Amino acid sequence: MMRRAVLVCIDGCGPEYLSAAGAFRWVDFSAEGWSMIPSVTNVNNVSILTGAYPREHGVTGNCYYDRAARSWVYMETPDFIRVETLVERIAELGLRTAVLASKDKLRALLGRGAGLSLSAERPPRWLRERLGEPPHIYSIEVDSWLMRAAVEVARSYAPDFMYISTTDYAMHMHPPGHAESRRHIRLIEDGLKGLLEVYEERGDEVLLCVTADHGMGDVERAVDLEVALRLRGVSVSVNVLIADRYVLHHRNMGGAAYVYLDDPSELYRALEALREVEGVEVALTAWQAARVYNLDPERIGDVVVLAARGYAFGLVGEEVVEVKLRSHGSIHEGRVPIMVHGADLDRRPRENRELAGLILEWLRQRDERCSGLPG
Repeated sequence: MMRRAVLVCIDGCGPEYLSAAGAFRWVDFSAEGWSMIPSVTNVNNVSILTGAYPREHGVTGNCYYDRAARSWVYMETPDFIRVETLVERIAELGLRTAVLASKDKLRALLGRGAGLSLSAERPPRWLRERLGEPPHIYSIEVDSWLMRAAVEVARSYAPDFMYISTTDYAMHMHPPGHAESRRHIRLIEDGLKGLLEVYEERGDEVLLCVTADHGMGDVERAVDLEVALRLRGVSVSVNVLIADRYVLHHRNMGGAAYVYLDDPSELYRALEALREVEGVEVALTAWQAARVYNLDPERIGDVVVLAARGYAFGLVGEEVVEVKLRSHGSIHEGRVPIMVHGADLDRRPRENRELAGLILEWLRQRDERCSGLPG
């Protein structure tokens, strides 16, 4: 009997989405845990796939401000990841690995060292020929296609480890109780059941771990921190950490931001000013935030700002404007599900990143070929 492992990140899936859909009641272990803060996609996918905090792996947002080059850079390449990923560590055991993502940016970011990596957004020809063209990336059905792709990869490639990351389009569009939200979760659940059946039909022993990179919340007011601070006499540049190329569903408005001061000597003046700004719940210096949230101080702003519930930060041109959207980034979207099926746990994981260690230990015990390898 061969051991296989599957690690799934359901993008944007706060625990309430699963309870509203009545989903995943069949798993052996299910609990609520925490994502990394800021609760954005790239930070957490990398933590899930490395088992490391952002201070170690170096990915601190979807976007990064390079002070030396004075330019904004999307954190979408593995060059930003400073540690080995689970994919690379498992490949060193001589095992097959695969990375599947709905968004191509995550395939590019996370696929380093994988024997096979693909996305539903830009799938390879052989997969299109077998499954048909995938739905648009801004759709619920794209994740259903991704699940079918996972089943096909399991059949034709038989990876020992597979990482799957969906898209949070459905969560940005619909609250947990909405019929489309429930349908989306059930499509993913049915797809994973089908994936397990493929391995089990071959007599394999399968460990399935499922979590999320962040939750999702309603936003009613957006705050432009650049405008707010300029009105209070402090000149800054602001990196809203949710910002990426997929803007339709969140409009680059999220609950976390890094503030870069034009004049570093105005740090405490900026902190005082932020106490007066509507919607600001947390404002910490880079040193404070690095300690509290395990961030790399060299890749964050002079000030780290988190939004209050119902607020988001964005470059909206006014200090505060009314909006209607669902987004994430703050501590309020930090609660995530943690589920394990196929193994008895010696300890209960409390953070999404802890699943990486569980899977590595499981696969190291896979067969005699892997026994005795160093930790």
